[in-house]
Parts: sequence; C-alpha cells; structure tokens
Amino acid sequence: MALTARGTTSVTLAKIGTSLSLLIAACSTASTQSPDASASNSTPPGTTPTSPTLVGCEPEEPGCFATLDGKPYTVPTTATCEHPGTPASGKADAHCNGVTPQTVSAASCNLGGDAGPIVPPSGPCSENGSEYGATMNGTEGDDDDCKYHVSYTATPICENDGVYFTVTASYLTGAKGPLTGACTLAELCWNIPDEAGGGTAAPEIDGSPYPGTTGMQQVVEGPAGTYTVGPVEFTHPGAWTVRFHFNEICCDVAADSPHGHAAFLVDVP
Repeated sequence: MALTARGTTSVTLAKIGTSLSLLIAACSTASTQSPDASASNSTPPGTTPTSPTLVGCEPEEPGCFATLDGKPYTVPTTATCEHPGTPASGKADAHCNGVTPQTVSAASCNLGGDAGPIVPPSGPCSENGSEYGATMNGTEGDDDDCKYHVSYTATPICENDGVYFTVTASYLTGAKGPLTGACTLAELCWNIPDEAGGGTAAPEIDGSPYPGTTGMQQVVEGPAGTYTVGPVEFTHPGAWTVRFHFNEICCDVAADSPHGHAAFLVDVP
C-alpha cells in the first residue's frame, strides 16, 4: 500500500512522523494510538467490537466496531457553519467502465507479508510511484482496482470541526453484495495553494496516526457494508482529497487482495 493522491489537483500530507511512515507501506500497518485514543476508542453505545475475519499482514486497526443488531448506526451530531464544504463538481467517475471487475480472494489477504514495508518515492501525499487511481469528483465511484463500488455522505464539512463520513461499499463482481467487515478508514490530504495557482506539500497529522483525524478514528459498521467513519478534521480551507481505505489488515500485493481504496475531492470554503 502507498498513501498518495493523483489527479488534476495535487494534494498533500505533511509532518510525516513515525506513525504515518508506518502507514506508507506495501502491506497495511497497525497505527500507534494517539495520547487521547483511549477515550475516542471506547465502544459506541449499541455496538460491540468485531473480530477480524481475514488473516493479513497486520492486526485490525483499533476502533473498528459492528452494530449488535444490524440496524443503521446513529451518526453523532456535529456543528454546522455558514458555508459547509462540498464534494467537488466535475466529470463523474468512469474508470471502470468497460473494464472486467477484479475478483477478490480472502486467501490473498496475507500474500506478500514477508516482504516487509515498501516506502514509495517521496512526493505530495507520496504521489510519486503511487499505485493509486485518480481522485474522483462527486460522492460516488469505483475503487482504484475496480473491486468495489463506493459512495458516501457526510455531516457538515466545516473547517476545524469534527466530521463523520458514512461510506457504503459493495462488490463489483458476483452478486454485487455489500462489502462487510472492511474496517473502512479515512485518509485526508490537503492541497496548499501557491502564488502560481498550483500546490505544495504541507503535511499535517495533528499528532494522530491518520492525517486530519481527531484522536483515533472510530469505524462503526451498520447496516452491512455501510461504515460511519470519524471524527476527522479539515484544518484549512481549500481542496482536500478524502481517501477511504478498505481492509487495511490485508497486504496490497496480490491483484485479488481484499485491500482497496477510493478517493474523492472535497472543497472546504
């Protein structure tokens, strides 16, 4: 796995520290808890911690939960603002049109684990040498490898306030059922505008294992294949990439590994 973003808008990840460098790897890594993680990692009401169903490179990330009864999870209430951020408008995703969808095999989750972490060449959000696909507009599209169809909604996207994403993922192959047990996580990268109208890398991880998070992300699945992820924080106005990672426990080596990612562009006023 490699943390990056590609597309017409460059995005970035700054102050890359130890916990983030562990995340930038061919195989998924387990994050070190931030100082306040114990509070944010408590089991939400009405849920119970899950047990990993896949055997991969690393343990399942902390903070992954599933609802007890399979009913929708109540998204925590967050503050709003006069001008909330919006998904970027533009051409809809079509990169999997006409492409044979990639099947997924649980047996490939741990393939490549002995190779150890592979850090990609440096660049904005590790952009250079990336195997990620382009960042998408709107709120719906397919993952980089054409394994899953992904859509999301969000609580008000306001600068410096916690935001929760509700992410829904389903398979592109077979019966196209919901992607369950994927412990979906959100990675945020910020594009800093410069005088030339471009962007420069400026990482910001707030002392957390994932950039732009508020403490440790919680992930609650309910109903099946629908994940509430957060809180995350947009610390600056401008263009952001929000990349959702699926099955981080799995190595991203074999083509049919359950590991996947899909990124969307968000504008924050």
